[in-house]
Formats: sequence, C-alpha cells, structure tokens
Amino acid sequence: MNQAHPIRRRTFLAASLAALGATTTACGFDGDSGSSGNSGEGSGSDAGDSGDGNGDDGAPQQGGTLRVSMIPVPEIDPAIAGGSSNGQIIMTALWEGLVVLDADDPSNVLPGVAESWDVSDDQLVYTFHLRSDAKWSNGDPVTAQDFLWNWQRILTPGIAGENNPSYNQGNLRVVGAGDYMNGETESFDDVGVKALDDATFEITLEAPNPTLLLHLAHYQFFPLHPPTLEELGNDGWLTGDQWVSNGPFVLDRFQINQRAVLSRNEHYWDADNYYLDGIDVTFNDGGTTSDLLSYQSGEIDVTGRIEDDLEAVTTSDVADELMSAPPNQMRQLIMLNSRNTVLNDVRIREALSIAIDRETLGEISKPAVPGNSMVPDVIEGSDQIPGVEYDVDRALTLLDEAGFPNGEGLPTITLMDYQSTPWVEAIGQMWRDNLGIDVTIDNIERGLFIERIEQLMPEDYVGFYQLNTSVSPPVLQSAAQRILPAASSRIGGINLVPPDVAEEFLAAVDSGAPPNEFLAILDGNRYPECERAVELAKQAMAEPDEDKQFELLVECAVARDEAFVEIPVLWGGYNLLIKPHVKNLKLWPFTSVFSTKGVYLEN
Repeated sequence: MNQAHPIRRRTFLAASLAALGATTTACGFDGDSGSSGNSGEGSGSDAGDSGDGNGDDGAPQQGGTLRVSMIPVPEIDPAIAGGSSNGQIIMTALWEGLVVLDADDPSNVLPGVAESWDVSDDQLVYTFHLRSDAKWSNGDPVTAQDFLWNWQRILTPGIAGENNPSYNQGNLRVVGAGDYMNGETESFDDVGVKALDDATFEITLEAPNPTLLLHLAHYQFFPLHPPTLEELGNDGWLTGDQWVSNGPFVLDRFQINQRAVLSRNEHYWDADNYYLDGIDVTFNDGGTTSDLLSYQSGEIDVTGRIEDDLEAVTTSDVADELMSAPPNQMRQLIMLNSRNTVLNDVRIREALSIAIDRETLGEISKPAVPGNSMVPDVIEGSDQIPGVEYDVDRALTLLDEAGFPNGEGLPTITLMDYQSTPWVEAIGQMWRDNLGIDVTIDNIERGLFIERIEQLMPEDYVGFYQLNTSVSPPVLQSAAQRILPAASSRIGGINLVPPDVAEEFLAAVDSGAPPNEFLAILDGNRYPECERAVELAKQAMAEPDEDKQFELLVECAVARDEAFVEIPVLWGGYNLLIKPHVKNLKLWPFTSVFSTKGVYLEN
C-alpha cells in the first residue's frame, strides 16, 4: 500500500484538466503566451560568449547576485498551472525533481534527486533511486515518501490547483491518475506511483511514454516540504517564515507584485556547481519602457519584460545584448465557436489561412520568423510537415466555392486580442485587401479575454482569438498530446463542435460534472477534420512501435494543420536582454527558459 501523509479531499470544481496557463500552453517571459524567434545580430541561445570571465585560476567566479526583472508572479505552487515562465524560472531555482534538464542541452535529462533510474522492458515501469545526500534546506533528508505525498497533492482536486491544476493525464498517462483526479476512484492506492522504501520511487504508466522524463523535469513535479505544508497549510507556506525547499536556492522574501529574493541553499547536494550568491527578482507590470530604462542604467542584469515593444529594444543601444531561445513557440489565431456557423466550413478557414503573407509578418515581427505549421521547424520530424503556403488566388477560389465570391456576403470577421498586437492588425488588413472582407479588432481586458475564449459566441461575433503557445517538450509527441481531449476543455479550436453540442458541453461544465463526463461530450461530435486530428493523436500516443508512432505523429500534425481551426502565423522563442557580464546563461526552448546552474557574474 502507498504510504503518504493524509490529504483532505475536496470537491473538484475544475472546468478542465489543463486551462490557459498549462505547461503545454507556454506563457512568454513577459506574461504574453509566447514570443519571438531566432534572428538578428543579437540573437543566440548562450549569453556571455566574449572572454572567459574566469578568475585567475581559470574557474568561474563565485559570488554576486543576479538581478532579474519579470512580470508579477501571483504564486509559485507546483500544483497550479499558470504563473507562466516567470514563475517557472523562480521555481527551477528553488526546487529539484527526480530528474533535471541539462543546463547545456535541455533535450537531455540528468539525475536530480534521483541519482539513477531503471525502466522495465515493456517501458511501463520507471524505478527511481534517490541519492543519499539529497536534503531539504533545513537538513531533513529528501525521501520517496516526500514525492509520494506531493503526487497525491497535485492529483487531489481542490487542494491547490482549484480550477487550474498543473497535472495533465494526457501528457503523462500514469496508471489511475486520471481516474483519481476525476473522482472516479477515492483510493490513492489505485494510482501508479509508489514509495517502495525511503530511497526508491516507482511510476507505472498506462502506455509507453518517451517524453515522461522530460515532463518529470518540469515544475509540476517539484516537491514541496510535507511537514511545512501540513503545519502552515496551503495558504501559509509561501508567505511564512519557515521556508524549506530542496533546490539550489531558498526563498528569503516573496512580496506579491513587488519582489522575490533568493539566497544559496548550502544543503543542496550540487551546490558546488552554482556560483551565484543569490537572485533578486523585481516584478514589473509597467511594460518594456520601464525595464529597458532600468536595464540601460545598469539596475538589472536580465529582463524578458520586453515583448510588448521589441522594436524599442532592437533599435536601442543595447540591441546586441538581446538573446533569443530556439523557436518552439507559435503565434497563432484560434477559432472561436459561435452560434453563427459560417466559419465551420473548412474551405473558408483555409482561405483565411492561405491569404496571410507570413513573410511580410516576419519582417514586421523580428526576431520572430514566419511560421506555417503548428509544429515549429526546431522539432525533429517537422521537415515532413508541409504546412500552409501563401496563395491568394486559391483563397478567392475557395471563398467562391463556399458561396462568398470575392468575400461578398461573408460576415465581419473579428480578431480578439488582449493587447495591441501589430501582426494581428496586419492580418486584418491583409484579409481586407486580399479577400475583400470586413475585419474588426476587438481588444479587451486580459481577464475578460480569458473568460470569453471559453464561451459560445453570439450570432454577430465570428472570428478568432490570438494566442501564443509552445510545444514543450519540443518533440512531436508533445504536439499530439496537446490536442488530446484531456488537454483542452475549450469548444473552439480543435474542439470545434456544432452550437447545440457546445451548449451541452458548457452546461455540463457549469454543473460541476467531472472532466471525463464533459470531455466525452466532444468525442464523435467535432467537425470531421478536427475529429480526424484528435483520433490520430490518440492512436499515435497508444502506439508502442516507435517507427509506427512517428508516422502517426506526422500524420496527426498534418491533419491538425489542415483542419485550419488553429492558424499558425509566426514561430519564436523567448527573448531576453542579458548583460555581457552574465556568463554561461543558456536559454532553453522550454517554458522554464533557463537554469542558473553554471551561471556566474564576471567581475
């Protein structure tokens, strides 16, 4: 029987298994849900290339505080999806999971709390062996029971995640985890995670998952200190004075909307490979202008709070200090579901997609690059996915076939946004010029935006919303996983269904039905092109043969692009200004952006 600290179960009020801020929906470093890409004189993924910056003995210099600015982070709880990449940067410094991403090559997983692991021949059972020198910052040993307690916490609805839990069964497929989370079983013993003894932790999967280790390296599986949580509760542990964590740093201070101060954890087993004395995070909600001035005046060393006005950065005197991560993100338009079903005709959606001149958008969105598929070209296998091409003549032909010659009679297309986005406005003008249709831009407050994209729009509201998402980890499996039913509860995009089905779905969500019930309403009711992509994703993730799975993943990606409910526009990566004296900071194509392992300050 699993041995875990008791956790009180609450009613599951979640409307989804992974909402807007989930890790498969990567939020940009400035709070935008994605960012730009790799081009331009200052681009690169490794900061501080000039000079060795080492001390007299050739070793990296010890000491100093890295000063970072980012958008405010409301919480840093592993159980909650959200907090964007900003929170994940802080969390990566405070905690360590069973495995960690290689700071030099994040496609590689290295030992973390687990010094080694075994995988069964059928690829279903992973057995992790914890290192004896893994300790909490108060000196307590880190045990397998600590990880078991945390697994139960992230899977118990309402404990912390409320309506936005971080765990996604579609990504991991741990035996029994989805059923426990949905309330179909009350016994945690049925979940495929076990503490075999103090130093051995076991995970059992429903099906082989080659991305499991990459997922385990991310924030959802960072362990909190059970005794601290049990003493202070879910509302007190973050702001209490009794901070305990197991990563390279500890939290000295956390002031919501103001500041976070981190200092070295001398109990951390790998402390010798971390050279900074601390990290001082300033939360800025004032936009690019404020951070650019602070950076230019030497008040901060690193900032990603620059996405709302990258042109101001690229034309400034610090443009050559702008660094970009490899592009695994997509800036895209996602179809809203509406009582007006005109866009439910795939021919019209295709016409809109191929009437976008992505090359021109790339020119006005640097360092972003044109993106013609939902699978960026940084991902292995992307060369087999043709994507969409600019073709105005074919777009007009498709509109004619759909009954709207030269766009006549087509209702106004609305592009919903929560900020003023140049590429969105440019697409609106392209559609006006190329197709002769009316387009309006609806800029609304971000909170309202998040609410409305979940709704069935009225008859007079037809269109798309803009969103920046990522494929994380950047592999084809992740691209398929993010469209599985468990990964999305929206009635637009890949879950495009007729209005009556959308109403039934929303009613089930509002009634508090468990996710397995309201997600089942979608199955078989999506429009055929969407249903095909989802079914291919299911087949691919269940296929044990790697070669056959790869073929299915490619077929799924092509089908997803050809559904045209998600229109790719640009590819990009995280953009940060990094001072030249910050050495060995390497940017990742992951939502956690970077690690401070090996990072040091010159002079």
